[in-house]
Amino acid sequence: MPNYDGNKKKRPDKLIVAGVVTATVAIVLLVSFIYARPQVFQSGIFFAHRAINAFSHYVFRVKPDFYFLQVEKNGRDIQVGADEILEISYRDEFVIKSVGSDDLTGKYTSVMIEGMGNKGNQTGVLFRGIDLVNKIMKSDARLKDVQAVNLYRINVYYQKEMIAAVPLRIVIKPQDWLRFASENKDVGAQIEFLKKAVSQNSKDAGVRRILAGIYLKQNRIDEAVSLYEDVLRINPNDTAAMKELARCYLKGNQHDPAIRVLSVLVAKQPQDVETCAMLGLSFSHKKLWEKAAHFYLQALQIEPGNQELRMALAGVYENSGNEDAAAGQYRYIAEHSRDAAAAWKAMGDIYFKKRNYTRAIESYGQAVRIKPQDGAVHANMAAAYAGMGKLKEEMQHLQKAAVLMPDEPVVRFNLAAAYEKRKMTDEAVREYLHVLKINPEDADALERVADLAFKSKKYDQAVHYYEKLGKKYPQKASIFAKMGFAYGEMNQYARSAENYEKAISLGAKDQTMYNNLAYAYRKMGKEKEASRFSDKTSPGSKKAAQVPAGDRPKGSNNRQAIDHTNQSSLYVSRGQAYADEKNWDKAIVNYLIALRYEKKNDEIYAGLGNAYEKKGLYQKALQAYRSAYEINPGTRVAARIPKLRIQLLREKNKNAGENDEAGETP
Repeated sequence: MPNYDGNKKKRPDKLIVAGVVTATVAIVLLVSFIYARPQVFQSGIFFAHRAINAFSHYVFRVKPDFYFLQVEKNGRDIQVGADEILEISYRDEFVIKSVGSDDLTGKYTSVMIEGMGNKGNQTGVLFRGIDLVNKIMKSDARLKDVQAVNLYRINVYYQKEMIAAVPLRIVIKPQDWLRFASENKDVGAQIEFLKKAVSQNSKDAGVRRILAGIYLKQNRIDEAVSLYEDVLRINPNDTAAMKELARCYLKGNQHDPAIRVLSVLVAKQPQDVETCAMLGLSFSHKKLWEKAAHFYLQALQIEPGNQELRMALAGVYENSGNEDAAAGQYRYIAEHSRDAAAAWKAMGDIYFKKRNYTRAIESYGQAVRIKPQDGAVHANMAAAYAGMGKLKEEMQHLQKAAVLMPDEPVVRFNLAAAYEKRKMTDEAVREYLHVLKINPEDADALERVADLAFKSKKYDQAVHYYEKLGKKYPQKASIFAKMGFAYGEMNQYARSAENYEKAISLGAKDQTMYNNLAYAYRKMGKEKEASRFSDKTSPGSKKAAQVPAGDRPKGSNNRQAIDHTNQSSLYVSRGQAYADEKNWDKAIVNYLIALRYEKKNDEIYAGLGNAYEKKGLYQKALQAYRSAYEINPGTRVAARIPKLRIQLLREKNKNAGENDEAGETP
């Protein structure tokens, strides 16, 4: 019995030991399992947690917990938890397949993306990333420099109560801005989209090139230049960007940088016709004719059938004074081109400039046969016929030109001048008035109308036009002198005296004008003022009282005037001598010095105008001829005024063609 009791006391000790050992082994095994397979352990805990929550939801009606969204993105299943973000770009497509929550059947659970579609369960609905991107880019978000927008979220509802929200991150890429720019017809919007794309990618040369091209079309030269320079910093060997950069420089009249870029480019691509032609154009703008011809010839060697290049080369030869070479190029074009009208016209211009009017008319005639509706050619033919003294043909072609170019003021002015030359005053006035209707600022037409009314003794009309001229040219003495005479003839002596005084204050010192002014004051009963100006008249000037100031030769017995005349004659003689030698620069210098001594000599202005015209400075020549005409309406160069206007018309048409192609190559 005692032994039995002793054994009985020892049994509990063994059980305790066994229990401790078993527990220890279990703990070790559990720790080892957790260390070796943590995910399985966590999943086990997770599922245990979900089981407990599901039990609470179904048994105790506790609000279900949200765990994840089951999403198919681009054909691949993924889970997005409550603390994760679903990232979508414009290329992505996705479907929310199901919701992981304590509502195991999903019967009362729904999802909805804020701002996308109607309210309701969007489980199983296909969403495209491009739709989300477009929606954002059309909103105010596009005005910000953003590359991604957390604008939307996926809301999860149990019955009508929101239990979770998963962020939806929309990624905006440079391609999106580029895509939007290409789809948008509004240039301003295109530029904004492309600027966003550029700002997001510092190494993207393609987008910069597209934006630069838009800037170039918009004539925003500096911005285009900056972008093309960026492209070349990214890729220094981008020859296309070099060419476009040079085109920008040309369009912006920056010829030196254009030449610098094109010189590098032509070394890389010596057989590129456009590069050679652009260099020729650049040197032409700088009037470096020899270099311009060199590169045009280089371009023609590559592409000999390019008639536009040949026209440009002919223009270079013409501007450099090599008229024979220019005529040869024009003749080649005329013989080999389907549309040879421009070449025949240019050849006619060369012959006209050389005063070979017969050949000029032949060339113009060829141009007219090809393009009978070209009014400018008819105007040129009229000038050539006038040079030959064939007034009938001159008039026919001027009238034809006026029909074809009814709103060209130069043509209408020259038609008016032709009528005036033939003493057809009414027709001349009608045409001058038509010029003023087209261009109210045409001072030449206004002055001709005023002078014709003056000569026709229609003094009321004359003063109407002279008043307008006086406002345009308040320093022109001859205008006020004529107004003084016209008002005197209308017995408006106060106005007559006022205008004569104005002419005198501007430097007019004609004896006839003094006499007429004295006469006006006497008619006004102002004998004191009349005597003051009568003292300035010479005994033989009374007979000339009715002759307008500026219409008769001037003279003076003053010693200083004689000295000035001698000095003037010296420089006039030198100017004529240089003109005979065709040294037009020195001729111009001497004529200008002569005018310092004698400003009222129409012959000096005539010689100066001729020298300017020979140098091709047609606007200055026209100004000199006008000055001669103002002093002496019977000046020998009066006929040059309408002819020069035709020449300026030709230059205008030529320059208009060049401007249309500015930055472009033949």
